[in-house]
This record gives sequence, C-alpha cells and structure tokens, in this order.
Amino acid sequence: MWSSALRRVLCLALFSGGAWAQALQNVDMVLSLGPFHASSQTIGGSGITVSGSTGLSYMWGFGYQVTRTSAASLWIDLPFLFTISGHGSAVISGSYSPFLSPYTPGLRFMVPVHPRISIYGIAGGGFGFFRYPTISLGSSPSLTERSTTHGVLEIGGGVDVRLSQHISIRGEARDYVTGAGLSGSSGRHHIVPLFGLALHN
Repeated sequence: MWSSALRRVLCLALFSGGAWAQALQNVDMVLSLGPFHASSQTIGGSGITVSGSTGLSYMWGFGYQVTRTSAASLWIDLPFLFTISGHGSAVISGSYSPFLSPYTPGLRFMVPVHPRISIYGIAGGGFGFFRYPTISLGSSPSLTERSTTHGVLEIGGGVDVRLSQHISIRGEARDYVTGAGLSGSSGRHHIVPLFGLALHN
C-alpha cells in the first residue's frame, strides 16, 4: 500500500517537474536602462513654470511565450518600470521630483527577420504611480508635489538581437499614455527609450 502510494507521488512529482521545466523554456527576463526626461511645465492657474529635469529609467520584466510559429511568436509581457529623476525648480522656493512608475501587463508580438534578429511590438494597459507639481498655500508659497494613481495605456516596439542561446540585447521605446500634466509631461505621453539584456531559458 505504501509503495503504491509512493509510486503515485513520485510519478506526480516527475510529471509536474517535467511540465514546469517545459514551461520555463518559454520564459524570458529583461533588465533595461534608459534616460528619463521631464519637460518644463506651467502649473495651472499660477503662471509659474517648473523647469525640466533629466534622470534614469530602469525596467525589469518577464515574458511568457503563449504560441509560436515559424513566422512569429506571441508573448505575455509583464514589465515593471521605475524612474530616478532629477528635481525641477521654479522662481519660488521648493522643488519637484517627477517620479513615474507604471505597471502595464500586455502582449508582445515578435517577428524574426534574421536567425538572430527579431522585431517586436508591445501593447498593454494597467495603472501607474505619478507625481505632479503644485504650490503650497500660505504667507510664503513654495513649490511642492503631490502623488496620484492613474490608469495607463502602453504601446511600443523594439529590436531583439540574440547573442547566444540564453542572452540577447534589446533596444526599445515604450509610450505610456495617461492623464495630462503628470510626472514631467505637459501632455498625456511619456516616451521612454530603454536598452538592456534579455535572459532566455
């Protein structure tokens, strides 16, 4: 009885391990960096302009291949983007840091154009954390900031160049479309270029 139960447990473990190993063959992970630029913007109703600033974007994410043919492959794309930004200033005291952090799960459609080169498009949506400049009230007004959460749509594309079976380099641009005037954009678009490594199992 115990030997029969043990055989069943071992078979289940081996089957699950094999299925897990097969699933991991369809996974990639990306680590990317790029510049982040916040443009100057005028605080509504005040006439005060906040200067632009430059910082750094970094992203890590995962992909899972849903299906593949000789002509293309479709992936689930799970990116996590963060920014380290400089500080904007104005003619009054205080400062503002246009932090940006969207989470936009979506799809990646990859087309091989060479045995080692693929181009791809990205589309997704979700939410993000943003900041926007404001002026504190009082006898001596100063520049400050507020944080908010907002819905985000994402579109983008890039190039993947395979260096080996397990490593490739990627260059891409992602446009995060959200509410106007958030995180250093006077409009609704946050275009972020990124360059990095993708690790393939």
